Amino acid sequence: MTVSRALAALLLSLSAAACHAYRPTSIPELQGGDRVRALLTQAQHEEFAEYLFGGDRLVEGTVVEADPAGVLLEVPVVTVAEGIRVDSYSQRFRIPAAGVADVELRSLDRGRTYSLAGVVAAVLGGMVWYEFARRSRRGTTVPPGPPEEDRIIIQIPFLAR
Repeated sequence: MTVSRALAALLLSLSAAACHAYRPTSIPELQGGDRVRALLTQAQHEEFAEYLFGGDRLVEGTVVEADPAGVLLEVPVVTVAEGIRVDSYSQRFRIPAAGVADVELRSLDRGRTYSLAGVVAAVLGGMVWYEFARRSRRGTTVPPGPPEEDRIIIQIPFLAR
């Protein structure tokens, strides 16, 4: 396995682990701007089914406002990529408290983040070390042979007829 393939496999596995964690919370504790994951009740999901893609009761989004009666959630619906420009279109849903079975707050997991940074730094350092070692091995010279005066030269005369 080449170094680049090993690095690609490592980065894919680490990005799958991500650096975020979810912790359970309640609707009154939410504030505007919080990233949340909410599990809708079956009745609430049926009401929003035509607007949500994928048919999943689990909805991720950003809290616009929250109060004990419910939450206004901005949910990304579709992402469109044109060249290097990426546009994300969102839909805002007012979800009553009775329509939310469970809600979790997304937060940065510092342990995972520092571990990820440490592993990436170690892999990059190993790659740099390997390249320097390989180039220094390639740059070594073979010790010189015996001096010219120590060589024996034999001349064989050819007779021309």
